[in-house]
Amino acid sequence: MSSEILQGQDQALALLEAALASGHVGHAYLFHGPSGVGKTRAALYFARALLCEARLKDGSPCDRCESCRAALELRHPDLMLLTPLPTFSTEGRTERQAEEARSGARAAILSRFAREPYFFPAFTKPAVHSVEDLARAKQFLSLTAGREGGSKVLIVKRAEAMTPPAAHAFLKILEEPQPNRVLILGARQAKALLPTIQSRCLHVRFRPLPTELIESILVSEKRVSKKSARIAAATAQGSLGRVLPHFEPPLDGAGKDVLGETEFARLRALAVELFVRPKSAAVLGPLRKGRLDRDRGRFLTVISLALHYYRDVLRHAVEGAGAETMNEDLGREIASDARGLSPREIARRVRVLEEIATSVQSNVTIPYAVASAQHRMGVGTT
Repeated sequence: MSSEILQGQDQALALLEAALASGHVGHAYLFHGPSGVGKTRAALYFARALLCEARLKDGSPCDRCESCRAALELRHPDLMLLTPLPTFSTEGRTERQAEEARSGARAAILSRFAREPYFFPAFTKPAVHSVEDLARAKQFLSLTAGREGGSKVLIVKRAEAMTPPAAHAFLKILEEPQPNRVLILGARQAKALLPTIQSRCLHVRFRPLPTELIESILVSEKRVSKKSARIAAATAQGSLGRVLPHFEPPLDGAGKDVLGETEFARLRALAVELFVRPKSAAVLGPLRKGRLDRDRGRFLTVISLALHYYRDVLRHAVEGAGAETMNEDLGREIASDARGLSPREIARRVRVLEEIATSVQSNVTIPYAVASAQHRMGVGTT
C-alpha cells in the first residue's frame, strides 16, 4: 500500500497487506482509532484490492482495471459505503421529504469521498445509522456478486452511530456470514460497539496522527493559512476529525454560518474570554454568542484552545521571551500573563481545564462547567 494513501499508520497497513498477500481475508474487520486518521481510506483501499480483476503479486490492486476505476469512483456495484446521516426530520417536512434529503446528502458524501481524500462530513445535528440503512446493507450483501466467485464489500463508517435497533440488525448480519462477503466497520473506540459485535470482528488499530502531518494537510488540502493550521493541529490531539469540521460547512446547515478560518479564530477568542480574561462573571452570554451552550464538540474545542494558550504562557514563563509558542499573534498577552502568574498557578489552571473537559463529556452541563472552572481558576470575578 503506497505511503501517500495513508500516512502514520504503518502497523495497520502491515496487517492489511499481510491479509491481501496471503489470501487469508477475514469475514469482518473493526478499524478503530481517532476520527480522521485514515480508517475510511484504508477500508476503501482494502475493498479495491478485494474487487480488483488483476491484483499484483503482493495482493494490492492494479488501479488500472475497470473494477479498480469503479471502486475509486465509488460506483462499483459490489462496494457499499454506509455513512451516518441526520434524520433530516423537521417541522413541516414529510417523511418522504426527509428520506429524499437523506438520499441527497448520501449521494453528495459519496461524490466528495471519491474526489477528496481528506473529506470529513460535518453536520449540525446528530448523524445515525438507522435500521432502514442496515436493511439496505443486508439486501446489498444478499445480491450476487458481479464477478463469479467475486467479493462484495460493505464499509460502515462511524459504526458507533448505529441506533440500538440498527446495531442488533447488524449483529444478525455478522452472525450469518456469507461466502466472499467482507464487512468493515470504522469506529473511534471499539468499546462503543456492542460486545457481541466487537468479538466477531478482527481488530485493526489506527493511531493518532503527528501534529506536523495534520498541519501540512490543512495547509495543502484545505488551503488553511499556516497560522491557523498550526493552532488547529496543536489542538487536534492527533485527529483530523477534531479540526476539519471547523473548515467545512455542515451538510445539513441550510441557513447556518459557514465555518472557516474566521470561525476558528472566533472560537479562540471565546476561549480567552471564558477562561483567561472574562469580561464579566456571566457565562450564558458568551456561550450563546458562540453557540457553545449545547454543542459539546465546539465547547471541547474551546477548552483545548484555552489549554494551549496557558501552555504557551507556561512555556514563556519557564523559557523566557525566546520560547516557541503556538499563539504567536498573542505574544503580548502571553508575556503579560507569564509575568503575572507563577508556573504553579498556570499548571493549576491547566489541570482545572482538563478536569472540566472530562466532566463535560459525562452529564455536567456546559454553563455549570464554565462557572465552576472560572471560580476554581479565580477568573471572571470582576
